[in-house]
Amino acid sequence: MTIFNTLGQYPEGTHMVPGGVFHADPELVFSVVWGGSWQRLDAELPYSELRGLSPDCLRLVAALMLCERRGERRCNFYPETEHRRRLDTRRLRLDRAEVVGEIRQFLLEDLSNCTDSQGGRLPYKPSRKYDLFDPSQLLLDRLLEFWEAFNPPDYLVLRGMHALMKADMLACHREFQEEATIACFIALDASFSKIQQELVNDGARNPSAHDVAKWVHAHFNEAFGIATPGPEDKYFGDLYEQRVMTLHPSSRYGETPVAPILYGDYMWLRRDLREVFAYLITRHHGPDYNEDLRTSLRRAR
Repeated sequence: MTIFNTLGQYPEGTHMVPGGVFHADPELVFSVVWGGSWQRLDAELPYSELRGLSPDCLRLVAALMLCERRGERRCNFYPETEHRRRLDTRRLRLDRAEVVGEIRQFLLEDLSNCTDSQGGRLPYKPSRKYDLFDPSQLLLDRLLEFWEAFNPPDYLVLRGMHALMKADMLACHREFQEEATIACFIALDASFSKIQQELVNDGARNPSAHDVAKWVHAHFNEAFGIATPGPEDKYFGDLYEQRVMTLHPSSRYGETPVAPILYGDYMWLRRDLREVFAYLITRHHGPDYNEDLRTSLRRAR
């Protein structure tokens, strides 16, 4: 079980998938999923001491984020990974509202009884009402589609979505805007590698950043009448110099005491990369893309 911080913004209500549930009300936001650790999923994964989301909790969070509408309301998941609980049970009907209600009550009582038992760090306790929004602002009829698309797990898309989630968490704090953008750069690299895989599967050899840019144009921009990438255009090429100077204080562009980042870099990367991952994991666009396309074509007439 994972509890979420009041700093986030969440779709109100109870949202269920096979083997998992996400619940959000003004008093408590939490998720419960069946599953194990990353090491149980794949013993060959590198060791990490960082405590993050379990594979299936990340799968659920990513599926909900992918339900966002194109260019509209965004989720902001802020998990408290230091305060997790495991239910020791072999049978738990997470598809029943009464069971979810019992888990909610258990968590509220557990949080109210928490004492300082973690070496001076108190477990998380909600300090204010949660910031919730109407779930109809998301395309939740695609939730099960995205959930199933991660079976088997796609490490590149999961890594990218995890980075976007971390970017949202960091962006809650204005002083960490640089780090939020860096997290988006990690997601950008994951999407680049994933599209390269797509091109290799289609027969390309050593696809370049220009090849990836052409793939994006063919699958996203061409239908809107946007010009084909020129010979020098690369995947998110307008951010290339900024990314190099941000991640490398000394580079061929010189030495930089500050990261050359704009506030919009995080916002546009967060928006665009989510849509790229949604397409990559399902191989098709959602109704929001098609609605935008119809609107654009009507205006062009």
